[in-house]
Amino acid sequence: MLLVVMGLHMAQQDRSPVLWLALVAQFVVYPHVAFWLARRAADPMAAEVRHMHLDALSLGAWAAVLHFPLWISFIMLIGSALDLTLYRGTRGWLEGLGLFFLGGALAGAITGWTLQLHTDPWVTTSAIVSVSLYLFLISLDSQQRSMRLRDTRIELQAKELALQHQLAEIQNLQTKLRELVRRDALTGLFNRHHLSDIMDRELARCARDGQPLSLLMIDIDHFKRINDSYGHQVGDDVLRETARLLLERTRDSDMLFRYGGEEFLLVLVSADAGIAKGVAEELRQRFEVSPLTSAGSPVMATLSIGVATFADHGVDFYSLVQAADQALYRAKRAGRNRVEIA
Repeated sequence: MLLVVMGLHMAQQDRSPVLWLALVAQFVVYPHVAFWLARRAADPMAAEVRHMHLDALSLGAWAAVLHFPLWISFIMLIGSALDLTLYRGTRGWLEGLGLFFLGGALAGAITGWTLQLHTDPWVTTSAIVSVSLYLFLISLDSQQRSMRLRDTRIELQAKELALQHQLAEIQNLQTKLRELVRRDALTGLFNRHHLSDIMDRELARCARDGQPLSLLMIDIDHFKRINDSYGHQVGDDVLRETARLLLERTRDSDMLFRYGGEEFLLVLVSADAGIAKGVAEELRQRFEVSPLTSAGSPVMATLSIGVATFADHGVDFYSLVQAADQALYRAKRAGRNRVEIA
């Protein structure tokens, strides 16, 4: 568009063929060369900004060579400033203005300072149409960029929300996995590995606060006989029922674990040997008279329990478990269905 406006203006003046060649080179050949160079540059954006700097400098020179026709100079000034502003903001606007005036100053110093502000009505009209179309295209491009940016932002927000949901699911799965690792698959009780994780902390707290803590090592009597007589499915049912009955008769502050096989370990917080023995006797007696239902058929069983208390029978987890286990062994050796204190 600027080529047409400047061509109409130069056609009304006595301009040399060299200037016409320069006009064609500037507005026909150079844009394609600049585009080709930018596409193949290592940093296309930096190359394009350099070309816009050259544009501003050369357009300022053209304004001086044409003796500063008002509308043509205005179009070139607006183009130089807006192009750089779109990519570099206020800094680009200042660069565009500065280079435009620098180009005009250099060319004016060579060709002389002559002002011919007036342009032919056809040139003026084509200039107004051209600058209007340019500003419209700039606005349209900015609107399209804004819409793409909005769509991209909405897409990113949707992806971020989906990522948050995925992270929440992963955290939930990790929590479930940690819980599965800590719990016995058959009974749902905490397992032996989780027991060792928390006992050191509990014993340290008891030592610091001067509080007792008791362990009840609980074993189902003649469990092998149950498996042999009724089958392993019934044995599994008996283990699940035992876990349920023990949970029903323990406090919220106590901790029940499946220690291994048919053995359970009950941790009684703030309970000395006397209290622990009373709890153990109550568990043993209630269990003795509570039928364990398996496939609709009742199965009767009894418990042998060994009791050990911190710090009477041990000062660490290993010694306490060993003491409770020895007490359990004495209960079994004495006839089973008994409670023994370490």
